[in-house]
Amino acid sequence: MSAAKVNPITLEVVRNGLATTANEMAVVLRKTSYNMMIYEVRDYCVGLVDPAGNILSQNFGALPIFLADLGPAILDGVRRHKEEGFEPGDVLIMNHPYVCGQHLNNVVIYTPFFYRGELVAFPAVRAHWVDIGGSHTGFASSGTREVFEEGLQLRSLKLYRRGELDRDIFSIIADNVRFPESSLGDLRAQIAACRIGERRLGEILDRYGLEVFRDCVRTIWDQSEALARRGIRKIPSGGYRAEALFDSDGIDLNRPVALKVKIEVSGEEMTIDFSDISDQVTGSINSGESGAVAAARVAFKSLVSPYSPIDEGCFRCLKVIIPPGKLLSATPPAAVGNWSRTLPTVVDLILTALAPALPEKIPAAHKGDMGG
Repeated sequence: MSAAKVNPITLEVVRNGLATTANEMAVVLRKTSYNMMIYEVRDYCVGLVDPAGNILSQNFGALPIFLADLGPAILDGVRRHKEEGFEPGDVLIMNHPYVCGQHLNNVVIYTPFFYRGELVAFPAVRAHWVDIGGSHTGFASSGTREVFEEGLQLRSLKLYRRGELDRDIFSIIADNVRFPESSLGDLRAQIAACRIGERRLGEILDRYGLEVFRDCVRTIWDQSEALARRGIRKIPSGGYRAEALFDSDGIDLNRPVALKVKIEVSGEEMTIDFSDISDQVTGSINSGESGAVAAARVAFKSLVSPYSPIDEGCFRCLKVIIPPGKLLSATPPAAVGNWSRTLPTVVDLILTALAPALPEKIPAAHKGDMGG
């Protein structure tokens, strides 16, 4: 169905229903979580993702560096289990750093949502646990050299199957984190947030049906894409570059780490290319490939469509290039505990490159804190 055939009132109800669902999930998470990194710092993101890994909606008011990066976690789970491998009542846990692009403390919980027997979406919640095991208490140690020192790796494991808890997996987690009451309390809070997402999504589908819902989603994505393209048109076409240096990777204190970005603007499309950035390093400032995409999306959206809701359509006209084995696309066993030290500098690098073309939007440097 084309955008012209979607009832505009229905479209707005669905658009705002999806956004409100994500925001309500965030409220449930904050009110039921155990650790202040979630309810005070807001070190989390929540959203609805389709089985292809596309963002239907994401909450406002959490860390910017989590912008629209739940999709890779879900897509990896779908590839591992296949769509037919999910059942109502399943709950999956995921923190794989080279898929999610982040340190192990950022744990994703997601659940499959079915409507009349068809898999429609996954409510998903990423939240920062205070401890995930490993050689150091907490997170972000500068002394790690391999991911195995940093804690448990959990790759789309079914914590619940058809509503039944897998006590073995639960026990493995409980026995390998330093503060099980906090971490498992946060896990339950994440599940509660997913459940409210399922309920609200079901209410939308009960009201409009699956066909109308999917027509609305396609139209929402098309409109978000059009808005982003309009923003890109305001940037003069051409190539833009910037570079910076880290003093070191935290291990080899005599070796600077080069950060470089190339940006190509062509009409209504933008390419952000990290091919020339440093190779992955021994220290823990690496991230997985999704970290590169997240940093690019933060800078991109803040410039071309900063006020619109977050969905997959916002990024259709953005291409991110990052070869494997780089600082932002590290491969095993690279340490990633301090991934959040690198990404804000990368966001600033993108803004630095585009500042000459957009002096009214980029009058100064990025704030540079680790939240992105």
